[in-house]
Amino acid sequence: MRRPTLEEKKTFITWFIQNHQLKRRESLWILNYLLNHELLLKNIHFVENIALTNRGMGLATVTSSNEPFVYYKEGKRYDDPEQAFHDLRLNWKEDFYLELYFEQSYQVLSFYSVLEANPFEDGDKLFSPEVVSIVDQSLKKLAWQERKNHLMQLIDTALIEKDEEKFKKYTEELKEIDEKNMI
Repeated sequence: MRRPTLEEKKTFITWFIQNHQLKRRESLWILNYLLNHELLLKNIHFVENIALTNRGMGLATVTSSNEPFVYYKEGKRYDDPEQAFHDLRLNWKEDFYLELYFEQSYQVLSFYSVLEANPFEDGDKLFSPEVVSIVDQSLKKLAWQERKNHLMQLIDTALIEKDEEKFKKYTEELKEIDEKNMI
C-alpha cells in the first residue's frame, strides 16, 4: 500500500479543520501542531482501529458518537490529551497512529489518499471462519458457473461446426460438472 505524502496529509488536515468541529479543543490544538511540524507529521499514520496500535490517538467530531479523545500506548488506554501530546513531541521520530471519528471517515480519508493499513491489524482475523467459508464456496461456485457457461458456448460452436469429437468432449465435461453438483 502506498504511503501518503506530506502534502496529502497537510491538505487533508487543513480540510478537516475547516469542515469539522472536534469535541475537545485540545484535539484541534494537536492537529494544528501536526500541521506546523513536518518532521512529526511525517511519522503520523491515519488508520482505523487505533486500539491495536502501540501508540495512537482517536479524535472525535461533535457529530460522532465516539468518545471525544482517546489515547493508546502499549496496550493501555488514556483520555488525557496533554499526556498524548507530550508523548508525541518527545518521541517525534517514532510512528504514531491517528484515527479520526467523523461521518464517512473511510471514504473521505480514502479520497484524500491518507488512509493507511493498520500494521498491527491481523488481516486473517478480520473475518470469521464462517464468512471465509461462505466466500470460498461462492467463489468456487462462480468459477464452476463460468466454466459451465464456457463449455456451453464450446458445445454450441462444435454443433455449428459439426465437430462431433469436440461436441462429445465438452458435453462429457459438462455432465461431470453437473454430476458433482457444483452448480
